[in-house]
Amino acid sequence: MKVLVTGSSRGIGRQVCIKFLEQGHDVFGIDVLADTISTDETVLKRNNYAHYVADISIKDSLPDIPGVQILINNAGIQTATEKDISVNLLGTMAVTEKYAFQPCIKSVLFNSSVSSLTGNEFPSYVASKSGVTGYMKNCAIRLANEFKATCNAVCFGGVETELNAPVMNDPVLWKKIMDVTPLKRWATVSEAAEWCYFMTAVNAFCTGQAIDISGGERNCADLFVW
Repeated sequence: MKVLVTGSSRGIGRQVCIKFLEQGHDVFGIDVLADTISTDETVLKRNNYAHYVADISIKDSLPDIPGVQILINNAGIQTATEKDISVNLLGTMAVTEKYAFQPCIKSVLFNSSVSSLTGNEFPSYVASKSGVTGYMKNCAIRLANEFKATCNAVCFGGVETELNAPVMNDPVLWKKIMDVTPLKRWATVSEAAEWCYFMTAVNAFCTGQAIDISGGERNCADLFVW
């Protein structure tokens, strides 16, 4: 299938691209950063990958990619400023409206956040991700009615990415997070990618759901000092 992943140059997005490539899909990536996949000799079937440098918060920068069958909205930032809204919410909406609503679409997935369910984190980030979760539900209705396509959100807690290294390496903050995470660990990027693959390439009936994949993280905002 033809798969489009935003935020494809690092972290979860990069691993999602690799997962789909390994399964033989044609993958297209959009990121503000340069391609890190087709230049990596360790990535299997890398010739099935095409990369576009674009900022999802700037509609005019989005490339024309016809025939998208699976859309994974992964791109996002955390700045504690209004830019969280412009990228995480408005940029994600722009991507979805451009690529998802076409007859060939099979599945759309949003990388939201457990913050949209608990309220933990910076206000602007929580607002942006809560908006994504709500927008997903709207899209799920429209996509099911028009194209019989699925649409869901994965709401990860912490994931072991390079961007999260400062948190993982801070003993005090890490303890506070683990105190409200029953499984006492974060997800790996490979685990996150498996969830994204399952919810789009395997799942054909679950739709309109925000899936909590946080290791059981509880809503204890008083323990978080950001």
